[in-house]
Amino acid sequence: MELAKRIEDLEPQAAVDNSAKSTRKWHEKVLSYAHLVRRWTSYFWKINKAYLYSYEDLEQTIWYILMVGLQEFDGRGDEEQFLNWYIRNKIISVIMYGKKPPKCTHLPFTPIRFDYVSPDDLAEVNGLFYSDLDGE
Repeated sequence: MELAKRIEDLEPQAAVDNSAKSTRKWHEKVLSYAHLVRRWTSYFWKINKAYLYSYEDLEQTIWYILMVGLQEFDGRGDEEQFLNWYIRNKIISVIMYGKKPPKCTHLPFTPIRFDYVSPDDLAEVNGLFYSDLDGE
């Protein structure tokens, strides 16, 4: 009976340890693709910096796209080639076509300056930043 109780006491700790291990593995996997983030951030910053808030915002967006790409990778083909393609296409959609990053439904998660945000989205963006618009 005491052995069963000790096993029950250890199970939550084992679950926490497994969770910590899987979190650490996820972080290591994400960080292993830092070279792709640096590459695409510097590339798109050089050709689009007039439209972007900052290098850091662009880099943050690319890290986010990388993590979504890792989740969407289905195991077919080379993971790094897929992520390279995925990051390139998604950041082009964000910068050139004003799309939101993948799986992102809340504004203003964009590296684009508001001067270049679509007029259709502008009312929603203004509502987030200017509380006096609520009273109108």
